[in-house]
Amino acid sequence: MRRWLGGIALVLAVAAVVGLRATYVGAFPLVKDEIGGPAATPVVLGPFGDDPPVTTVADWEGRRAPLLRDAFAREVYGPMPPGLPAVVLARQSLDGERVSSGARVEQLTIGFGKAGDRGKVNVVLVAPDGPVRALLVVQNFCGNALALHKRYDAVRSLTPPPDMCDGMLKAPASLILGRWIDGPPLERVLERGYAVAIVYAADLVPDEAAASKPALSRLYGPGAETGGALAAWAWLYDALGAVLTREPGLEGAPVVAWGHSRNGKAALLAGAVFPRIAGVISHQSGRGGAALNRSPVGESIAQITDAYGFWFTPRYAAFAGREDGMTVDQHQLLALIAPRPVLLGAGDRDRWSDPAGAFRAAQGAAPVWRLYGRPGLDQTRLSEPDLTRPLASFMRKGAHGVTTQDWDHFLDWLDANFPPR
Repeated sequence: MRRWLGGIALVLAVAAVVGLRATYVGAFPLVKDEIGGPAATPVVLGPFGDDPPVTTVADWEGRRAPLLRDAFAREVYGPMPPGLPAVVLARQSLDGERVSSGARVEQLTIGFGKAGDRGKVNVVLVAPDGPVRALLVVQNFCGNALALHKRYDAVRSLTPPPDMCDGMLKAPASLILGRWIDGPPLERVLERGYAVAIVYAADLVPDEAAASKPALSRLYGPGAETGGALAAWAWLYDALGAVLTREPGLEGAPVVAWGHSRNGKAALLAGAVFPRIAGVISHQSGRGGAALNRSPVGESIAQITDAYGFWFTPRYAAFAGREDGMTVDQHQLLALIAPRPVLLGAGDRDRWSDPAGAFRAAQGAAPVWRLYGRPGLDQTRLSEPDLTRPLASFMRKGAHGVTTQDWDHFLDWLDANFPPR
C-alpha cells in the first residue's frame, strides 16, 4: 500500500513539474523568425564623434577600437580590474572520480595578487588526455559541484551557491531551464577534443549588490574606481586563460569564453577587451550583452539596472528611457571581438533577452569581420544559422536555458572555427 501511494505521489510530482514547465514556456510569446526593427546605429565603420570613417584595419585598431572601449567603460560597464599576477595556490587531482575515460580532472585554487590577497577562485579543470583543440572557460550559476552533474565531496566553490541551486527547487529548475544549465555535457565536449575550465564567478565577486562592493574594492585596490560586477567577471575569463594555458597539455591552447545569460554578457565583454580570448559563445545574453540598447523589445535598461545595477557602472542607469543619448550600442561591442569567432544563441520563447535585437547587433557588427577579410553574417533568419561562419547566430525552440540542441550548435561551430592544432 505504501509503495502504491508513493508511486502515485511520484506521478503527481512529475505531472506538476511538467505542467509548470508548460506554463513557463507558454507564458512567453513566440519570437518571430523574421528580422525586423531598428537597424544598429551608429554605423559601425562610419563617423564616431570627431573620429572620421574607418576604411582600413589600421584605422580600426589604431583609432576606433580604443575609442569604443573607452566609451563602453564610461557608459556601460565601468573600468576593468588591473592586471594582477595569478598563481595556483592549491591543486587536487580528481582522477579517481573521472567524468569520462581518457580525461583528467583537477581542482585548482587560483589566487590573484600577492598570495591571493586580491581574490581567489576554485576551478575544476577537465581535459582530454590527447591533443586539445581549445580551452572553454565556463562560468556557472550554482557552483562547481553541480557543474559536474553528480556529487563529488571534494569539489566545492569558495562561495556558497544560492539556495535555489539545491533542495526541492533543483529538479523543477533543471527541467525548466534545460538539462545543461549547471554545466556542459562533459563527455561530449571531451570527445570533440576540448578542455573545460569550470568556475563559479561569485567566488571572485558575488552576484549580490551589497556583497559585491567589498569584493570589487579588494580586486581593484584601495581608492581605485571600480567597474561593475560584469567587468570583474569578464576579467576573470582572461585571467584564468592566462594561468590555465600554462598547464601541461594546454600550452598555447586557444581560450574560448562561454557564458549563458549574465555570464554571456561577461563573455562578450571579455572578448571585446582582452585579445587573449580567441572566441566567444554568448547564449541568451540579452540587454547589456548582445541585444541592442535601442531595441524596444525585451528587458529594458530601466528594468535591468533597477534589479541588477551593480553589474554595471551607475552611469548606465542614467540612459534608461533615453537610449538614443548613448554614444555606443552593442553591435560595436561585438565588432570589438572581430576578427575572432563569435556565436550568439537564442530561444524562440525568450523574448526577454531579445533575440532579434541581438541578431541585428550581429548584422551591424559584420562589416568589421569583412574589413579583416573574414566572412560576415549572411543568414536572414534566426532559425537558419551557418555554423561554419566566424560570426553566427542561432535560435532554437524553447525558453531561457541550456539544452542539448544548444550544445549541438556550440560544438559544431567550435569544430568549424577551431581546427585541431
